[in-house]
Amino acid sequence: MKIQNLAIIFVVIMLPISMVLTSLVQNQVETLHNQIAYDNKLNRATYDALKAFQLNTINNDTSDLTNSKLRDIEASANTFFNSIASNFNMAGFDKDTLKSYVPAIVYTMYDGYYIYSPYNNKLDNTKNNKVSTLNEKFSDSELLGTKEQNKEGVTYHEGENIYGLKPYIHYSCRYKKGSSFDVVITYSLDSYITVQGKVGNETGMWSGYIIDDIEIDNLDNPSKVKYRGIEIANNEITTECIDDTGTEYEYIKLNGVKYYKDENGKWFSILNNERYIQDDFNPQITPAIAYYQEAAKFTKWLKQSPLVDLRGSDACDENGEELKRKR
Repeated sequence: MKIQNLAIIFVVIMLPISMVLTSLVQNQVETLHNQIAYDNKLNRATYDALKAFQLNTINNDTSDLTNSKLRDIEASANTFFNSIASNFNMAGFDKDTLKSYVPAIVYTMYDGYYIYSPYNNKLDNTKNNKVSTLNEKFSDSELLGTKEQNKEGVTYHEGENIYGLKPYIHYSCRYKKGSSFDVVITYSLDSYITVQGKVGNETGMWSGYIIDDIEIDNLDNPSKVKYRGIEIANNEITTECIDDTGTEYEYIKLNGVKYYKDENGKWFSILNNERYIQDDFNPQITPAIAYYQEAAKFTKWLKQSPLVDLRGSDACDENGEELKRKR
């Protein structure tokens, strides 16, 4: 067979294969390109949502309250969908259209986690549109995402899947043991806990960090604090002359302000050549020292309370009945 014939056969065989491989490689390149572009847009939208939540809570004194926290999370979720629409250039597509492409948004918080997702609605507001009546009949979790939409005239039917925010606070448990204690303890992601109920002869709410291995010389006015053998440094004290007498005063500089110690051990600041005594003020205590001071106080209280005898078997349900455990 002539070489020309072999060349023609080779071209006939290889040309379709090369065209298929070229198309496959091109599709893979476009897929990777789109995947990276979508990931970047999702990351930007997620960043915008987190930034919105931070801005809403950083200067909010009520951010720890449930209702306020839910509003902040809802606002963050709205920011996420608005950012998605902007990043994908989906002009004209509303929020409800974008929701169908987002199965869930989960916020892992200090006290639990919150899920913004579709859920099975148990409310039929076609029977009664009065929010006050709904509040009496249904729990807050069933009404989440419903009150606001009721005001907008949206009709819901029982069993319908709708979007809303639902909290899952799984870090709480009730413990009961005779007359010693009957409390609800709310845990967090670290050693911070909140105790609410009856402890011994006291009824109230206590909260703080449980930290062992703290060495502190004075719980009320600490001057030396160690944690696991490491000393927590105080603010540095230096000296300076502030008048014509030549007397050097010890001072500490905090946030651009100098605080001096007088002959009586009182701390004062100077403004327009006037001294301003700072009562009950100790600038030597740093935020780290204050943290371990409060932790030492709470840990000491806890160890001296009847809660030190708390056991897992003392856990009960919301009605105070013993939990039924699986065997």
